[in-house]
Amino acid sequence: MNKNKNEDIQQFFIPKIAVLGLGYVGLPLFCLFSKHYHCVGFDSDNERTTLLSRGIDAKRCEKEENINAAIRNSIIVSNSNAIRDCNVFVICVPTGVTSSHEPDLFPLKSACFVVGSNLKKGDLVIFESTVFPGATDEICIPILEEYSGLTLNIDFGVGYSPERINVGEEIHHLSITPKIISGSSSEVLNKIEKLYSSIISAPLCRASSIKVAEAAKMYENVQRDTLIALANEFSLYCGKERIDSFEVTRCASTKWNFASIYPGLVGGHCIGIDPYYLIERAKSKSLDLPLVSTARCINENETFIVIKKISDLIGDKDCSILILGASYKANISDIRNSKSIEIIKRLHDQGVTIMAFDPIIDTSLLSPEIESLFIKDQSELIQRYDIVIKLVNHSIFDKFNIRGTISTLELKDLI
Repeated sequence: MNKNKNEDIQQFFIPKIAVLGLGYVGLPLFCLFSKHYHCVGFDSDNERTTLLSRGIDAKRCEKEENINAAIRNSIIVSNSNAIRDCNVFVICVPTGVTSSHEPDLFPLKSACFVVGSNLKKGDLVIFESTVFPGATDEICIPILEEYSGLTLNIDFGVGYSPERINVGEEIHHLSITPKIISGSSSEVLNKIEKLYSSIISAPLCRASSIKVAEAAKMYENVQRDTLIALANEFSLYCGKERIDSFEVTRCASTKWNFASIYPGLVGGHCIGIDPYYLIERAKSKSLDLPLVSTARCINENETFIVIKKISDLIGDKDCSILILGASYKANISDIRNSKSIEIIKRLHDQGVTIMAFDPIIDTSLLSPEIESLFIKDQSELIQRYDIVIKLVNHSIFDKFNIRGTISTLELKDLI
C-alpha cells in the first residue's frame, strides 16, 4: 500500500467501513480493507458469521490466514446494529435470477434496507454487486432515502464500483486489479477514488456516471458469455468435420488479436447470470438483444449436448459412470449454477447408474437426493467403473489414477 495515499484518505476523513455480504466478493474485500482500516463485516447468515469470527470459511472464499489477520483488527457480525457507527457502507451481496431468469434483487434491496436504517449525514454507500444499468439510481437510492430520511448528495453520497473477483485465481488478485469507480457527484467520486487507491495499487478508471460503470461491468460479462457461445457453436461444427476444436483454437491463438476462448460449460454466479439482467433491462426499453439472447441459449444448451453424448455412449448397455468434479469451474468449491451438478442430476433422473466425486465441494449444500450420489470416502474410488468422466479439471485429480474399464473421458471430449 502507498503510505502517502493512506495518510491522504485519513486526513480527508477517517473511514470506518462496513462490508455487507461476506461471500466470494465481500469477504476478500473485507480482508483487504481490514489491512488498513477498522472494519465491520456484516452477513445475515448467523452461522456463517459465527464461523468466520473463528477464522473458519466453509465456502473457501478467502485464505484462512487472511481471515485471521482481518479479525485481529476488525469484527464480523450478523446483527445490523453493529454497523451503526460506520461511515462507509460497501454492499457486496449476490444478484441472481429467478427460475424464470428474471433479476432477483431481493438480497440487494434487503441490504439497502439495512444500510438505510443506519445511514447518517456525511456517510458514503458504495455498491459492488453486478446490476443492470440504472439499478442503483432507480432502485437502491430511493430505498436508502426512504429508510434514512436523508437526501442524496445533500446528506450522503453513493458510488458504484463493480467487483472484478475471479474466484479461484491468484494472479488477478483484488489488490492489483484495475477497478472502475463512479459516484453520485464529483465530490463523492473523489472520496471513493481516495478510499480505493489506499488499498489497490492498480489503476482506477473514473466513469462519468454510475450508469456508465454499471453498463461497463455488464458488458464485460456479456462479452465473455457471447465469445464462449461462439466457441461452443464452432466446436459443434468442428465435430462434423472430425477435427479437434481445442487444437483449432490453439493454432488460431498464435494470431496477436485472436480472442483465445475455448468451448465449455458456463455456470457460476456471473457469466451465466448477468446477461439475463441486460436482456430484461433492454425489454423494458422496448429493445430486443438477439445476439445476447442467442448466446445464452447456446451456452445453456451445452449441458444437454453433453448429456446426449454420454447417453449415446452408454446406449442400451447397463453401465456404471463416475463423474469427477461438481463445482462450476476448476479448483474452487463454488457450486452455484453448476452445470456439472445439473448433468449428474439429469443422468440420474434418466435411470443411469451414476456416482460422483469432488473432494473440494461441501456436499451438504446439495439436495439429499443428489448428495447421496457423491462418494465421501476415497477408498470407494477403488471400485471399478465402466465410464469415468472428468467434467471439472481440479488439479487434485492429478493425484488419482482413476480410469474406466470401457472409457475415460474429459469434458473436452463431449463438447
